[in-house]
Amino acid sequence: MLDFDPQLAIATAAPNADPNIWTPPLLAAFDQWAVNTGRRVAVALGQFVAETGNDFGEVVENLNYTHPERLCQVWPRRFQSAEDAAPYCGDPEALANLVYANKLGNGDTDSGDGWLFRGRGLIQLTGRDEYTQAAHAFNMAPEQLAEWAATPEGAAQTGCWYLSSRGCLDLADAWRVSAVTLKVNGSAMLGAETRLAVAQKVLAALEA
Repeated sequence: MLDFDPQLAIATAAPNADPNIWTPPLLAAFDQWAVNTGRRVAVALGQFVAETGNDFGEVVENLNYTHPERLCQVWPRRFQSAEDAAPYCGDPEALANLVYANKLGNGDTDSGDGWLFRGRGLIQLTGRDEYTQAAHAFNMAPEQLAEWAATPEGAAQTGCWYLSSRGCLDLADAWRVSAVTLKVNGSAMLGAETRLAVAQKVLAALEA
């Protein structure tokens, strides 16, 4: 039996999320993947909110950019100038196939892997390699998992699977939130402040 209120945790972390949509799949995923302490839930929700917003609304990566300068900021190695980036504004499929080509287990730009295996789920699985690993855990084909990860159930399950499979739950137990962020987001550590702040807020609410 849990010694904390997971519904309070979810409402605290993601106040704009519809509880009817998100609470049941999150509770099921917490149970499935041993996200079963206040610290683990707090750290998980901090990561989920940073990845998808405080309504969990961005479970599919948004690659529809309108300003080429922003593309240069996000992918400086791919785009040396706004002129280089301009053709990819408003064309998210072409952008995904370019920036994710020949990495993360993906094929080249013509393979379509970049678009098919763009970020999805509450942890934003990205690339054929991650999708294949997750697909094995859920007894699915990678392409099938890609569709499922965009649903509330699939987003919650793959998010909690990721944290469990990457050793993040032990780090959460030790309250090493930055170490979890490094595993989830890599050296860029994007949104590190949000991830920590949400986790702290949730834990404080649970311990009040």
